[in-house]
Amino acid sequence: MNPNLSIKFAILAGEIMLSSGAETQRVEDTMLRILVHCGLQSPESLCTSTSIFASGTSTDGATITALKRVKVRGGNFDKIARVNELSRNFVQGNLNIDDAINALENINTTPPYPRFFRLTGSAVVSFCFAYIFGGSVLDSIAAFFAAFLMQIPVIFLEKHHVAALLRNMAGGAGGTLCALILLNLGLGHNIDFIIIGSIMPLVPGVALTNAIRDILDGDLLSGSARILEAVLVAVGIAVGVGIVLTLWMSVFGGASL
Repeated sequence: MNPNLSIKFAILAGEIMLSSGAETQRVEDTMLRILVHCGLQSPESLCTSTSIFASGTSTDGATITALKRVKVRGGNFDKIARVNELSRNFVQGNLNIDDAINALENINTTPPYPRFFRLTGSAVVSFCFAYIFGGSVLDSIAAFFAAFLMQIPVIFLEKHHVAALLRNMAGGAGGTLCALILLNLGLGHNIDFIIIGSIMPLVPGVALTNAIRDILDGDLLSGSARILEAVLVAVGIAVGVGIVLTLWMSVFGGASL
């Protein structure tokens, strides 16, 4: 196979997986399997939290290396599953490389989940968490609406490529403000459960899980970077919640809580 197309295919597959939230070991393994199947000699793949590398030697002895910086990282598990399935079909010989690259490009250009789907999903998750943590049905309903409204500024800031730290601060602040307003309107009994439920969609569970998996697999650089990313997200959420609670108490007093 054309070595340049082989490297392009591996890099594109790795980019889609990493930007969609896949862990380092999965990205490297998928890229390596592609390079091996393409017939490159001495294939190597390397993935960090923000970049991917692929290298191999063609039959004429020329070494080809490519790298790609991945700035955007999310949590689209559907894309990860589709790339995994595509790579398996390619390795099994069910696809040629041109069709595989076209399929990857189609996956890469797939639009994200609809905004209403994200809003509703966050609201349902918040309802469940508020109830699981011990809140009443009214607390859970309040968390449902608070999370729905909280996601609106988060999605808006995400659309305009605002830094993740600021987005999470806005999300924490928005969820807390909505929770306080709903509580004082009579919807809910315990502000703690409402706030906890409303901010759960922002909690970096995927980043923390991938960080632990990377460290256990020996990818200390990626694991440490992901842990730092998770910590920054948590700090942003906490700062947003703290600012709103402090301002609310300074204006209305603790009785409103």
